[in-house]
Amino acid sequence: MKDRRKAYFMNAVWLAVLTLCEVWIYGINIDRIALVIILLAFTITKMMLVALVYMHLRYETKFLRRSLLVPIPLAVFFLWGVVYDLSFNWTTM
Repeated sequence: MKDRRKAYFMNAVWLAVLTLCEVWIYGINIDRIALVIILLAFTITKMMLVALVYMHLRYETKFLRRSLLVPIPLAVFFLWGVVYDLSFNWTTM
């Protein structure tokens, strides 16, 4: 039980650190496409941390863990659409 508490605590610390990094990166003046890609990378990392620790997927079978890879091509298409849409100026409408 003590090991699980430590794993939960360390995961919470990592999630907090990643969230603070996201907020810090959002405040930096960088290109919008780079900002979106970096923030999506942080989001995917946080999603995997939550899934592996809090949803206990770390202890599941290889088949179940691999079945989570099915939606990744859909996420790539979504990312493509978001990055493509960044060049449109929504404030002129």
